[in-house]
Amino acid sequence: MSLAAIDVHAHYFPVDYLELIESLGSGEVNTSAGRRSSWPTTEADLRERLATMDRMGIERQILSIASAGPYLRDESAARRAARFVNNAYADAVREHHGRLSAFAALPLPHVDAALHELDYALDELGMVGVWVATEMAGLPLDDERFAPIYEELDRRRAVLFVHPIGLSCDSPLLARTNLTWPLGAPFEDSAAALQLLQSGFARRYPHVKVIVPHLGGTLPFLVERLDHMADRFMRGEGLPSTELKKFWYDTVNAHPAALRCACDTFGAQRLLLGTDYPFWQGHAHDLGVSYLEHAGLSAAELAAIRGGTARRLFAPHLRA
Repeated sequence: MSLAAIDVHAHYFPVDYLELIESLGSGEVNTSAGRRSSWPTTEADLRERLATMDRMGIERQILSIASAGPYLRDESAARRAARFVNNAYADAVREHHGRLSAFAALPLPHVDAALHELDYALDELGMVGVWVATEMAGLPLDDERFAPIYEELDRRRAVLFVHPIGLSCDSPLLARTNLTWPLGAPFEDSAAALQLLQSGFARRYPHVKVIVPHLGGTLPFLVERLDHMADRFMRGEGLPSTELKKFWYDTVNAHPAALRCACDTFGAQRLLLGTDYPFWQGHAHDLGVSYLEHAGLSAAELAAIRGGTARRLFAPHLRA
């Protein structure tokens, strides 16, 4: 299979980083998901990762740290953790030039420190954008304290990748029934995108290229209902069906009918291949790539989703 696809939603959990943030955070950061999906050594991780990519025709993965971000109350600890993981990612990218790229992690909620790390990661390490969680140290994505960060991303016309953090949307029911990730994560995606719209994010920061994971969670399925009830929550920021087309969405889902719904809702040009590797491994990973071929999309739409749109979105970082 020829290499052409770009996976914008893949994770990497260096064991030494997980050990560091556990020692610094005293339980503030949940590393359990990363622990379940990490390899004993960096070499083993990268060897299996590249073999998986080759098997499924993936030219490049863009790495992010998912739910184990450096979100610590102590600023010095957060700065240390963010610098450590960004350097670890940069090492992996350098070792496998052209096959891996990375999103920067920021030491939030410490805004000045985050701006400093943003400059370092994007300017010195050459990272292709920034990753943030749906909530950072108890603060929501749309908290006004984060405005300076979004202003800088807007100035840079940067990519911002949003990812759920496993909070069950504060639902005891989801936590009690082990649905935090199967159901809670798509709910987090949906809520985060709508929070950004409510805050006027797309209007205030029109040059930030936001990627929402998992086909936008429940948004494609619920968009007409959201439009019908927009006067209750949109605060004069337009209709969700229109405003949500200003974001991008990755394809982590694996259900062809859901992909068709997302294409109908957002437009195929707003979709990007994602696999959620290594959470999705083996057959699940392969299904997450191959299901695109079973959704009844045109050749042009498939080419855009598999890599064409990503190359434009991340230009000039990713070359054709």
